[in-house]
Amino acid sequence: MLLIVKIISFIGRHNSGKTTLLRRVIEKLRQTGFKVAVIKHTSHVLDTDGEHDSDLLFSAGAEMVCAVSPALSIHYLRHEREPDLQEILTQIPLTVDLIITEGYKKEAYPKIEVLRQVTGIEFIDAENIIARVSDFTIDDDLPCFNFEEIEELCRFIISL
Repeated sequence: MLLIVKIISFIGRHNSGKTTLLRRVIEKLRQTGFKVAVIKHTSHVLDTDGEHDSDLLFSAGAEMVCAVSPALSIHYLRHEREPDLQEILTQIPLTVDLIITEGYKKEAYPKIEVLRQVTGIEFIDAENIIARVSDFTIDDDLPCFNFEEIEELCRFIISL
């Protein structure tokens, strides 16, 4: 049996509001019964210098730490190199209905570009952009949403 999970990427400049938008999209999709997985790419070093025991164990040099509770598991894993998106996708359970990536603008998956005037109104040079979310009017053939049109954006995503 072949299971198809939709994958869609949200791309945009730093501080364009991608994470804030995604929080609202994920909340709305979850209300409609969707199970969503998110893969967030960052060029920053991830911080594991917290005071939680799992942070302390990882900071001490453990290659992998799994913090497990009845409702949540968090995995810390050291890499020799940054894994590519395809490697990460193999770790996502097939019980999800949708995988959202934040970043990964060079990947071939459909993308929704997030723009804010304060971060620049120039479009990102990326292939497979299927829609845009912005805080200004865009004269474009692609579907465009504003940051308050969460329900409409979710309907668009579900229709893909």
